[in-house]
Amino acid sequence: MTMTLANEVKTEPVIPEPPTGFVRQVVEFLVVMSLGILLFRTFAAEAYIVPTGSMAPTLLGMHEELVCPNCEIRFNLGVDEGGRSGRPICPNCGQNGLENYPALECSGDRLLVQKFLYDFRQPRRWEVAVFHFPGDPSQAYVKRVVGLPGERVQIMHGDVVVDGHIARKTLDEQRAMRILVYDNQYVPRDVARFPRFTFRRGRPRDGLTSGWRAEGPTFVHDPVDQPTNAVDWLEYRHWEPDRGRYAPVYDFSSYNGGELRGENRVTDLMVETRIKPGADLHSLDFRINSGSDRFLITIPLKESEPPMVVRRNGIPLPLKPFRAPAQALRNRTSMLLEASVMDQRLMVAIDGMLLFDPLDYETPMPGPGPDETPFAIGVRDGTITLETVRLFRDVYYTSDLANTPRRPFAVDHPYPLGADEFFVLGDNSPVSNDSRFWPDSPVVRAELLLGKPFLVHLPGQVVPLEVFGRSVYWVPDPRKIRYIR
Repeated sequence: MTMTLANEVKTEPVIPEPPTGFVRQVVEFLVVMSLGILLFRTFAAEAYIVPTGSMAPTLLGMHEELVCPNCEIRFNLGVDEGGRSGRPICPNCGQNGLENYPALECSGDRLLVQKFLYDFRQPRRWEVAVFHFPGDPSQAYVKRVVGLPGERVQIMHGDVVVDGHIARKTLDEQRAMRILVYDNQYVPRDVARFPRFTFRRGRPRDGLTSGWRAEGPTFVHDPVDQPTNAVDWLEYRHWEPDRGRYAPVYDFSSYNGGELRGENRVTDLMVETRIKPGADLHSLDFRINSGSDRFLITIPLKESEPPMVVRRNGIPLPLKPFRAPAQALRNRTSMLLEASVMDQRLMVAIDGMLLFDPLDYETPMPGPGPDETPFAIGVRDGTITLETVRLFRDVYYTSDLANTPRRPFAVDHPYPLGADEFFVLGDNSPVSNDSRFWPDSPVVRAELLLGKPFLVHLPGQVVPLEVFGRSVYWVPDPRKIRYIR
């Protein structure tokens, strides 16, 4: 029949059938989509809403979004169940007195959770997991797994210690958990009063002219006609937001408001900078401090330069380079440099490629601790542009809740985990009710695990709208859709 009709088309015009109605197409699409969502939710993923900020800044509960009038960075301020928030302080420049500035109300993050994953494998350390709260299995909690079955877990000096050794992170895990401290893309208007960077060539008493200069949020170094091999340093000075002065980095979180000050000095730091080296730049010096330990990395950018050197407190360390930096950087006009000292581990990477095997050390240098100049970038001569400069800190796990002393688990003594037990902590440690403070038992049994969240799929702004006579109080905010690492 089809063949016959097709042959007749050559000699006689055929009247086309009327197109399928638009309404029918829409209905069919909605039915198919609904079935797809139903199957997806039944067999693959489930949606959850984050009500509180115990996992901030990784996951956000109800919060307000503000824009700092001094540096124009956007930051979040948590809101409790009663609609109350703390005193806003800009985490980037420390601007205070923002209570009367406009704030955008936002709902808690909506998560897609991969179900049944933990039926095939157990959670990994540093992985975010959703589970039934042991104290009330009708409630679902989301935390980060830090202790695995059979381990002895303890929290010491803000770090997780497992079986007597500090639990270290990979570079990807550090990126997933790091907390922004300062971003030079948002230069404060009062930067001349409280400069974040100083320029110094050689020792302060040498009186040498520096080739560094600031151009808005970028830094440029030009060659200096001086017969010296002294390093020309761009030094960062940290301004602690909740103290309003130069100080070491503390565990202050602007999400919690200015009433909850940072009480602990943080020595686990990461620096990220995008650099554009000139053709005349032969090497780059990078200094990063962790407490009283000072690490100096000399990175050759020309194959004619000596090999890369890493010094800890002036003593060269043995390296296992993956690849010569000069070869890796050949023909690159721009590169992202990352250097971190976290969990007693030094790592340096360019465009995501580690320059050498992570350098682990067990005994930090004793001393007074970190100062207000945690890192510096230096060159001996040549041209270079720093397009971005960012400082991050690691999560600092506290031994109290909201600065109120408690008797937590796994702080004074290691806590042993059973064959199917996990220890979980929140990223917003000062206010997170997690394994440290549950009254009966600190563990999450394997049978209580629900799955692994992988996507913030529907973050929303609270915006009153009138739609067909009904008030709609939030709309999706696509800016904040993100994968969970």
